[in-house]
Amino acid sequence: MQQGFATTDDGLEIFYRCIGEGDPAIVCCNGIGVSTHFWEYVVRGHSPNRRVVVWDYRGHGRSAGPDEHHDFDVRRHALDLGFVCDALGLEAPVLAGHSMGSQVILERYRHAPDRVGGLVSVLGTYGHPLDTFSDLPFSRQLFDLIIAVSQGLPRTFDTFGKLLVSTPIAHRAARKLKLVDPDRCNEEDLSQYLRHLVDVGFPFFFKMAEVLGEHSRLDILTQVQVPTVVIAGEFDAFTPPHLAEKLHAALPDSELVWLQGASHAGIIEQPGLINEAIDDLLARL
Repeated sequence: MQQGFATTDDGLEIFYRCIGEGDPAIVCCNGIGVSTHFWEYVVRGHSPNRRVVVWDYRGHGRSAGPDEHHDFDVRRHALDLGFVCDALGLEAPVLAGHSMGSQVILERYRHAPDRVGGLVSVLGTYGHPLDTFSDLPFSRQLFDLIIAVSQGLPRTFDTFGKLLVSTPIAHRAARKLKLVDPDRCNEEDLSQYLRHLVDVGFPFFFKMAEVLGEHSRLDILTQVQVPTVVIAGEFDAFTPPHLAEKLHAALPDSELVWLQGASHAGIIEQPGLINEAIDDLLARL
């Protein structure tokens, strides 16, 4: 294992960890507000045979946080991903993205298609995810309201949010509302996510959600010339499965994999099937 920091063109230090040996490497891109822990099952499954890279977005985990002089939109995360790949000397890795990470890897492909060997979209979409949350007709308006409150009362909002997710109520509510699969989601995996969300802070989380909601890479899907796997969760409320079907239909060389009964946290609920899907992609390269 090696770990270190890649320096970006705007001067931030981006943390990465590389486990294993062998190419093509798999580079894992997180969801919004998430650190590297959701990829641990992929690391365990693939690092015996190849390099697996996990890294933190700016403002997440051990990476430096942006200030008013730094961008933190999807385009910027894709550029940071490029600096991580350069720091490790990766020529054409397989890029795997969970949730927001799906948009990040598509944006990276737009920047440098010759530096991408394959794509794995895990429970993500190509763009505008705030418009389709749980397929609610008022989804975007709901997020706009939450974002406005988080910006207008940042300290109050942050204190209330941290208090809410730090109690056992958060675990019970996630299971009751089926935001996670109650039978498959390990409580410690969920706790790691909630603890990291507290570290990130809710005002920053929703600032990122705002810029994420404006991003789309629908325009390049038909131009993607590398093998792709699209993984969809049957009960994914954050990125409803019909978005995965649309993503799969638009990509010239893709396979669609269904996680039956999975939520948006399917990456930790059914990691075995996700590892099998990645193996199938690697066999196509």
